Amino acid sequence: MTARCGLSRALLGFSLLTACVPAIAASDATAASAAIPAAPIPAAQTTKLRAQTTILTRYLQALRAREYAAAYALLSKPERAYFGTARNYASSFIADRIALQSYRLVSTTQTSQGTLAIVSETLAVFSQKRQASGTVTSKFAYGIVNAGGALGIKDPYHPWRAIVPERWAATASGVTVIVRKLSFYTGRIELLMAFQNRGDATVTILPYGRSIVRDDADAVHRPIATKLAGLTDAELYEGVRLAPGAQYTGAMTFFTSDRFAPATLSATIAPLLADGADAPFALELPDYSVPH
Repeated sequence: MTARCGLSRALLGFSLLTACVPAIAASDATAASAAIPAAPIPAAQTTKLRAQTTILTRYLQALRAREYAAAYALLSKPERAYFGTARNYASSFIADRIALQSYRLVSTTQTSQGTLAIVSETLAVFSQKRQASGTVTSKFAYGIVNAGGALGIKDPYHPWRAIVPERWAATASGVTVIVRKLSFYTGRIELLMAFQNRGDATVTILPYGRSIVRDDADAVHRPIATKLAGLTDAELYEGVRLAPGAQYTGAMTFFTSDRFAPATLSATIAPLLADGADAPFALELPDYSVPH
């Protein structure tokens, strides 16, 4: 196995990042096709592939129509269990205003787990980073699996729930932080935050030093610091300097329990240090009532 990289719809609202999905090495497939003469595809295999592409088409058509309950019903049983409800499933599409405009099946590959389908899609999306709407065309990977005799879709990389707070922000020493989006995954929560320097001095933001998220049970959740770009913002980890009038949007991910569903959240983002200041300061995000 090697890795084929394609755009993850779960990341579109932040920036156009990439996520890797498994695929059979193209060089191996090419060598095999050169060595073995072409043969007719067995009728049973053709029927199986037709059934798989039919359910994938139904799934994509439901997404294009924004019929999220219908799309959720076509997911495999483990995928439905991951999201929990059709409302949770729809939340990541709604949070980033993702609208599938058109699609085209590019390829299918049989694997030991099922079928891997690569689909080229054109999507309208709202960038939380730029706070602007746009359109993107890229390839996405779907799994088509058979569990208990029923075909289902595996659509990876989504948070099981996403929320755009109406207003969750804090200001200190001329610096404002606004939480643009909350994304809940298994064992972690991601805060997408916009930092804006409205003061007169350049400020250095070093949030991996003392930042925490606290829930209504008074449990403290700390940042995940790894070399994986999808879990740790390298610029925030190294420190971001904001000149007066500048801003930066980045994501921080915090450890949580597997199915984290707090009633309220608060957060401390620290330390921040203004040029010429004697001591660092913190941004204290107040209690936020998480909608349910």
